[in-house]
Amino acid sequence: MTNKKIVLSIAALAVLALGSGVYLANHHGGQTTASNPSDAKTLTVYAAGPKPLSDKIVKGFEKSSGIKVKTFDGTTGKILSKLKAEESNPQADVLVLASMAAGVDLQTHKKLLTYDAKNVDKLNAQFKDSKHQLFNYSASAVGITYNTKEVKTAPTDWSDLTTATYKNSLTIPDPKTSGSSLDFINVYQMQHGQAFLKQLKQNGAEIGGANKEVLDAVVTGQKKAVVGGVDYMSIAAIKKGEKIGFAYPKSGTLVNPRPAMILKSTKHAAAAKQFIDYLLSDTVQKQLKKSYLIPGTADKLTNPLNNAPIKSYSVNWNDANKALEANVKRFNQVLSHD
Repeated sequence: MTNKKIVLSIAALAVLALGSGVYLANHHGGQTTASNPSDAKTLTVYAAGPKPLSDKIVKGFEKSSGIKVKTFDGTTGKILSKLKAEESNPQADVLVLASMAAGVDLQTHKKLLTYDAKNVDKLNAQFKDSKHQLFNYSASAVGITYNTKEVKTAPTDWSDLTTATYKNSLTIPDPKTSGSSLDFINVYQMQHGQAFLKQLKQNGAEIGGANKEVLDAVVTGQKKAVVGGVDYMSIAAIKKGEKIGFAYPKSGTLVNPRPAMILKSTKHAAAAKQFIDYLLSDTVQKQLKKSYLIPGTADKLTNPLNNAPIKSYSVNWNDANKALEANVKRFNQVLSHD
């Protein structure tokens, strides 16, 4: 009988696929800085996607502002790796990440510019940064993505994944590339400890690739096609007609703000501030909703498909930043590639 396939989706929130090694190196003080490109009229933005939405935002900003934008699109991990490589010759002005923990780390190391952005008072109070350095322009939630051809009874909570039904058919996005995964494994352990991770390992769970890779594995029905990914990616696939489902665990999950920030080293502060204002504008906030992300200005955290409320963990992101290194180490001890 074919193993039932399911996805442990660790997402929330486009765009921290931060490489654990890079992040933890920064965590010890070797933090990356960034600044402007050689072209004084060009704003450089590093964004963690989703790329179609990022491209639309950039084109809209260029049209409305007359400012040219140079972009680098990649996972949070790739973005942080690029920042590290450019440390002696920084290039970026603005970062848009998929991990709040990564943003808080940059803030802790005093790498971010303070700005009283337009519409900042409209941002969701649960994620708002009182220092006005991290702008939660959007958010996404983690959950369970599953192959509906193989799973006839949809899972409703994390504990469902520890049963014999899902033996040897679970995968978790790699926190070295997925920022949402990194934040999830950190916050989950802050909430509940390591028991669940140990049960997943005993049930044959494996670390997969980045969010898109694990989602593709579930969609195509590959061997051990258990995909982990963010809700907006899975919902977009469902809308395209893929035979997958997505469930927000009833006991609670991580809703991860996706922060935008201006690097203090920028030489294009005026243009960077305009870009942040554009991200928080009604125009972009409406585009986010159409892309199945949670708008940063949403007053309630709801399912992008049906507006049902999402039970979200309450997270102190400064505490999460402090706990990250130890929790990544514990995760690797339980669910390593070795």
